Amino acid sequence: MKYYSKTPEDWKKYDEEKEKKDNLRKIQKKRQRINNLIIIFISLFAIIVIISSKYYFPRYNFGDSVMINSISFSILASNKYTFPDNLEITVNMFNTGSAVKDIKIDSFKFIIYKMTNSASTTFYKFEYNNIISYKLQPLENKKIFDLNSINPISKIPNGNYIIETQFNYNGRIIKLKKEIEYIHTIKYNIYLDKAFYLTNEYPKLYIEVKNYSAETKNVNIIGKLKIYTKNRKLKKEIPINFGYTLLKTLEAKSYEINIPPIEKGIYELYFVNDKLNQVVYIPLAITDNIEKRLKNINLSVDTYLFYPVNHLFEGYFYINNLNFKKEKFLEIEGYTIRLINLENNVIVFNYENNEKKRVYINAGGKSIIHFISSNPPVKLSIPGNYRLIFAVKSNENTIERSMDLYVGISK
Repeated sequence: MKYYSKTPEDWKKYDEEKEKKDNLRKIQKKRQRINNLIIIFISLFAIIVIISSKYYFPRYNFGDSVMINSISFSILASNKYTFPDNLEITVNMFNTGSAVKDIKIDSFKFIIYKMTNSASTTFYKFEYNNIISYKLQPLENKKIFDLNSINPISKIPNGNYIIETQFNYNGRIIKLKKEIEYIHTIKYNIYLDKAFYLTNEYPKLYIEVKNYSAETKNVNIIGKLKIYTKNRKLKKEIPINFGYTLLKTLEAKSYEINIPPIEKGIYELYFVNDKLNQVVYIPLAITDNIEKRLKNINLSVDTYLFYPVNHLFEGYFYINNLNFKKEKFLEIEGYTIRLINLENNVIVFNYENNEKKRVYINAGGKSIIHFISSNPPVKLSIPGNYRLIFAVKSNENTIERSMDLYVGISK
């Protein structure tokens, strides 16, 4: 057996590499010590803050949520409401722990203040002084108060409001506060009559204006249409001026405009109203070819697989683009949706739409074709197994998707 030694140059190179590795290891250890010290400092600071807050403010908690002994109390409300919205406001408690908690709440107060300049006036007040006892299960969320079920409030004056609630929880005073805004305004919306257009067509745009206020408004329908490319380059700008119109409370009016033909591309279409500081946006898709054969797509349905008996069926029906690099410009001739009870061979729901329709789908995206909710209601009154069949047709082919559902008695 033969053994070979290294040359002096090899040994020198080896020593240099070893020195580099040793230095790197020292730097890593130093960084680790610094990181550990930072973590320890942050942890100590957090502990000091918690202890001092409990010592100096043991009975005072003010914010829209607070955590006490693994129980989270919160005011749930939107930051902004628009006339004539209901004030959907609840006070909730949530057990974040793994043990059952005995809850006792008393002296409950819920107040809404209307802010005017620097002062405030009481807009609504609710009090309940009796003791409420409840065993809150692990990870259970429970409403303490629901304004909509106690006293529904809507169509309130424009302005800023403060919600405050206070109650005793197991001997502690809990205070929660949240600011909201109730808005009376004029709103614009825009929509196109087709999902996409050919390069030789005039895209038809509708500008809708609606009065979301308690008073009749004289509105000046004025603004600009701005069309941008994907690279945010301004392609076209069109001034809009339909003059003044009177709008009663919750009244809406639509105005039609034909946009000159545009070359092939996917654009961003904006309507800008400087006076109301409003900007609304929709995509504008232009192509030189309509796809009439349904390929590289599939269908999907967003619904429940299990329904309790006598509940209403609901579902979203989509066409999905399986091409992740290219958009789809489809023209369909219609679609059908059927829901069949298999045991009795009974068609519970049958919907057929034979209207020709253009469908634009982003690369790898999806487009909603139909939605079923409570209008019209589809009541699942027969327990058992069901089959849902969703089919879409073009003038060249048809694709179909089916799925099984179960309707049973919930216990």
